[in-house]
Amino acid sequence: MGQHLPARDVQYMIKPDVRPRNVRMDADGTLWGEVPLTPVRDPHQLPRRTFRLAVEETRRVPPPRPAPEVPEDVPGWGMKPDPLEAKTVPEFLEAMARYRRWAGEPSFREMARRVGTGSAAGFCEALKADKLPKFTLLNAFVVALGGTAEDFQRWATAWRALDGQTSGSPIMLLLPRARECS
Repeated sequence: MGQHLPARDVQYMIKPDVRPRNVRMDADGTLWGEVPLTPVRDPHQLPRRTFRLAVEETRRVPPPRPAPEVPEDVPGWGMKPDPLEAKTVPEFLEAMARYRRWAGEPSFREMARRVGTGSAAGFCEALKADKLPKFTLLNAFVVALGGTAEDFQRWATAWRALDGQTSGSPIMLLLPRARECS
């Protein structure tokens, strides 16, 4: 066991180059985690940031807000954009913009709050770019707009099809089997 030191004589520092374990978030967004500490008697041995400063500087991240449920269209009026119809990257990006409008056109900031990751600027830039968004950003985009697992599957399939065309690799087509001679 470690040596017991009177609390008033000791300050602590987080061991360098360690990551917290057992990280969890309270309902109010407070993050908790376990980190190994090192007792330090001499204040001159402390690095610039002590444990106390690190805790005070920790930014509270609010928990993600769930996206409101987006109602499906009336039968026969399927207005939801289908990403599988996009044959080019610009068409795919236009489908993303239409999907956002279909879902009620929430602000990019609200979308970022809904997923709890990424940034509003990332969503905005993805729609302005002339290239496919990163796959993780596409995932966050669909989730932020209340998309279901089936919706994301369609978006992911379309993304993969277009990514194969833009990465410099040849387009792969599934051809029927050649008939065997009998």
